[in-house]
Amino acid sequence: MHTMIPELSSEDRSRSLGRLACWWIETFVLIGRGDGVGMPIVHAPEYVQFIMNCYALDKHGRRRFNRCSLWRPKSCNKSGLASELCLFEALGPCRFDHWAEEGETYTFLGQTYYYAKGEPVGRPVRMPEILVLATEEGQTGNIFDSVYYNCDEGPLAQLKGLGLDVGKTRIGLPEGGEIVPSTSGAASKDGGLETFCASDETHLYTLPKLKRMYKTVQRNLAKRSAKSEPWMFEATTYFRPGEDSIAENTFKYAEDIRAGRIRHYAGLYFDYRYSTLAIEDFADERKLEHALAESYGSAAESHDGKNHVILPDGSIEPVDDRGMTADGMSLRDPGVEPGPSVDGWVDLHGIMAQIYQPDSDVNDSIRYFLNSRASSQDSWLTESDIQSHMVYRGLIDKAIETRTLETAWQEVIGTTDEITLGFDGSVSNDSTALVGCRVRDGLLFLIHLDQCPDGPEKARWRVDRDAFDAMARRMFRDYNVVGCFADAAFFEAMIGGWEADYGKAMKVWSRGSQTMMRFYTNNWKLDMTRALQNAHTGFQYDYTDVPEGETPEPGDIGLLADPRLVAHFRNARRRERDFGYLIFKEQPKSPNKIDACMAGVLAYAARQKYLNHQNEEKPQENWAIPVRVY
Repeated sequence: MHTMIPELSSEDRSRSLGRLACWWIETFVLIGRGDGVGMPIVHAPEYVQFIMNCYALDKHGRRRFNRCSLWRPKSCNKSGLASELCLFEALGPCRFDHWAEEGETYTFLGQTYYYAKGEPVGRPVRMPEILVLATEEGQTGNIFDSVYYNCDEGPLAQLKGLGLDVGKTRIGLPEGGEIVPSTSGAASKDGGLETFCASDETHLYTLPKLKRMYKTVQRNLAKRSAKSEPWMFEATTYFRPGEDSIAENTFKYAEDIRAGRIRHYAGLYFDYRYSTLAIEDFADERKLEHALAESYGSAAESHDGKNHVILPDGSIEPVDDRGMTADGMSLRDPGVEPGPSVDGWVDLHGIMAQIYQPDSDVNDSIRYFLNSRASSQDSWLTESDIQSHMVYRGLIDKAIETRTLETAWQEVIGTTDEITLGFDGSVSNDSTALVGCRVRDGLLFLIHLDQCPDGPEKARWRVDRDAFDAMARRMFRDYNVVGCFADAAFFEAMIGGWEADYGKAMKVWSRGSQTMMRFYTNNWKLDMTRALQNAHTGFQYDYTDVPEGETPEPGDIGLLADPRLVAHFRNARRRERDFGYLIFKEQPKSPNKIDACMAGVLAYAARQKYLNHQNEEKPQENWAIPVRVY
């Protein structure tokens, strides 16, 4: 699977210096580490696409992104790509100058690039300052060693007679500027004038000093002039949830952009390739190999001498010399991704051998090799549980693209569908959510969410009670609501108003006429534990899309693939108590909210009680008992 935030169109890529960047790198840069030292670089299709997107420009020739984040499994040459970008930023025509006229060319070290008419023409950065970040001295070598090799022995070494000063701790550039490796001790100082920064393995940036280093450099990037257009490249594998690493914060920021929560200029391009596989399926070698092929893509070595693509249905098919499958599919088709290739360097069978070692931690394998979220030991739900119950993904992707995520649920929920509601919230410094549950199949959908922002607006933020009151009343009035369970803390008067106006029409109550809708999640501990256990049990079985009119299955549960709702379910942590267990945030002050999860559990509990109530009211059928007659 491949997530790109934001999605760029072919028109966006036509305004990119990425084509020039790929040519420059493949012409002047060599592989600088490992078995391929000294060999020319040939970019896989997905890395070509990444470079094109990194160097995308707006209509005025300004960079679209000041921060580009690449997420790939272990051994995908992320550090190698970082070193290539460092060299292009230091010595290549990496900023926009003008739009090309017919016949324009660029010549460097005896090699010539021919611009297409209207293509952006590049120019070098004046006095480039390139910084290579890492957690420790040894790790800077992952990037800097390749940079050093190319400046000392590759085609770029021709510049040593023109002012290129190649050293083990810094590289001075011909026209001024330098490339410097740095760790937390050296990079934590203010005052730098970096034009480009490459940060490696940001899932390891968990210590305060490493976060300060990253943030200091990020601030420094804003100091250079507008003509320099500084930016940061970060490469990582998936983070360990709850460590509050730089990678985890980047992931959350990307999800907020995708969900439409970021209203201001974001400046982030997020490129994430991964695969999901249930833990119980790791023992199936065919399923594991397929999942690894999905996560590694063209970095995986094919064993049949052919290039492959991964089709939208997940199947992996070989392609001919034109890049076409037998059915005429290619990378030009939506949803088709690069698969194992003849130029791949990762042996999937070798990775599988590591995963199957007796002392191998399956959660580490999920993070490192599938590049996917491994469930924390105290997670309420595993990631495979969540992924296998997410539905209507295509609808949600389209809603995100058209900025209609807030109302996407209305495309699948009809006004005659029986639904239940769940409500959970807070006044400030948290979030408040109204979630619905379709009775016939247990589909949970987010109706309204108001979440405390992370920026300076946080200090004065308060939940918009009137908006929730209006939305809930609209649901009671316009939809077929048969039950509503609402956590009354902080909202007694509002929920009391719902009970007074709509309570008698409900077909199921939380406990009785005194608490029609109110469900005290903190006080009714046994009720809450039972509700959590029922919902959790539903996630252990496959989701079934029950057609309208058919009998519901009480254990069914599904998640509309709204990233806001899914994130809240991911964030829920299980805490054992003497009466059972409850769910909480990972830490009391954590920014990772769970209110939509709690609201979803309440909506599901109302559905379960409604279905049980219906079954109790069904008349007993008369059965004829056969009697043997002798």
